[in-house]
Amino acid sequence: MKAIEGHELSTILLLDRSNYIHWYLRIKIHFRSKDPIEVCKKPLPWDASIPATNKWYKSSYEATNIITSNINERVFCGVVNIKTTEKANILCAKLNEHYASKRAVNRGRVWMDWQQTFYDCNLQSYIDSCRRMIMELVSVDIKVPNKILSFSLLGKLGGESQLPQFIEVLTLNEELI
Repeated sequence: MKAIEGHELSTILLLDRSNYIHWYLRIKIHFRSKDPIEVCKKPLPWDASIPATNKWYKSSYEATNIITSNINERVFCGVVNIKTTEKANILCAKLNEHYASKRAVNRGRVWMDWQQTFYDCNLQSYIDSCRRMIMELVSVDIKVPNKILSFSLLGKLGGESQLPQFIEVLTLNEELI
């Protein structure tokens, strides 16, 4: 079981400032099959029994250990303190506030990243980048109308020489549309 758990944890990316949504989804998937998912969402109930309290704290420490093992130094210094090491729900809330809140700073960061996403002559890489960025736009509640988003995606494909060829391929192959 330890080997399997080690493998599961190795699939979790190291959180840096640019991949919170992807990292969060992998952590959430990992925790779903374990006790830590609940301690990340909710504080210890005030009327919890002693065995329930002990179980909650054990799960909280496990979650804190897994999370802090999968964040880089800059993120660690920004969110980990005495309070966040004691309770996983506080650490998770702090991470969410820092990287997925709808504050102007986060929205600006996500929008700037979106503006810097360009086609690099590798269509699959471009599609992956766009999907990641669209998830981030949604996470900070930036609403871009679908038509504008489509035009923006096409506009990022390149200059006048590449765009007509790409559109021609799309129009000739209905399966791609």
